Amino acid sequence: MVGRYFRNASLIEKFVVPNVVILFLLIGSVGAISYLLIQGQMRKQAEDILNNGYKLFLEQVKVRERAGLSVAYLVSLDPVVKRAFATKNRRLLYKYVKVRSDLEILTGVYDLRLHFLEPLAISFFRSWNPERFGIDVSKFRRIIVTVAQRRSPQKGIEVGLRRTIVTGAVPIVDGDRYLGAVELITPFNPILDELKDLTGMDSIVLITRRAAAHSEWAAKAEKVGDYFLYYETNPILRDILLSATQRPNTVVIKENYAVMAKPIFDFSKRNIGLLILGYDLTPVIEAYKQLGVYILMFIFVGVVISFFVSYMIFKRYVEEPINTLIEHTERISMGEVDQRIPITSKDEIGRLAEAFERMRVSIKKVMDLLK
Repeated sequence: MVGRYFRNASLIEKFVVPNVVILFLLIGSVGAISYLLIQGQMRKQAEDILNNGYKLFLEQVKVRERAGLSVAYLVSLDPVVKRAFATKNRRLLYKYVKVRSDLEILTGVYDLRLHFLEPLAISFFRSWNPERFGIDVSKFRRIIVTVAQRRSPQKGIEVGLRRTIVTGAVPIVDGDRYLGAVELITPFNPILDELKDLTGMDSIVLITRRAAAHSEWAAKAEKVGDYFLYYETNPILRDILLSATQRPNTVVIKENYAVMAKPIFDFSKRNIGLLILGYDLTPVIEAYKQLGVYILMFIFVGVVISFFVSYMIFKRYVEEPINTLIEHTERISMGEVDQRIPITSKDEIGRLAEAFERMRVSIKKVMDLLK
């Protein structure tokens, strides 16, 4: 059918139809390739954004670890603190914390949560909850146990009874005597809220069942597979964010959101959970859509201009000379052999015109002889 059509089609149709088909195929192919390339680039950009968010989270943790060590170190050197431990006087620590409000100004750390612990790891005094003391936390507060065993400062992330924390802990010593430890605690929640304020990323923290086995909050926490849901900045996006748990360290794009699950390690490099970050890709998607439209428009305009120029060249240098040749041939067939056939080019059509001109001359000579 196609062959029959082209056998009977005019030269213009033989030129136009294939070019129009090629035009649409080209635009479709370029559109599909552009879409795949844009999708790949968008995924790469989303991965970079989420990885940078994770790096910022780790940096915030390090900042709080250093601040914890700095504050705890200053407190551990104070004679009042050492006397309070030596005399088992919690009231003295209470007064000390009230008086030393200047620590906030000195360190730049506000809402100081100082925790004092007796050997090996028995809670002695909590500045934010003075009535809660005497609890043996040695079974799960490995940082404090390590401070007592090594008599050296320790820092990192740990899962506590009521919250997951970032802490810096320092031993309190009097000569060779180990009196206990002091730590500055920062809850996880403010870190994630600050991360959202800085980057616009929502997040969920999942803690493994093993790491949260001792925690009081775990009894009421929602279970997510092998994890407990510890904290989330936007419950509306929970299902979208949790979709990343199936493929940790891999970008998952769902409903215009890019999400990625990254591991959380405690101070001993043990994996205690996942930090899931989510970023709204709507502005990025819109930008790439606009770019895709511009690319297709540019290609379309370029191909149309090329098609138009080719059409004009074809019409001027192919169709018109052939029509002229047909016109003269028809005249020759009717006996009009006196008008010379114009030869305007040296291409195939020009050589064909030369052949017809020689034929006209030969016919004219024969007709002159016959007369």
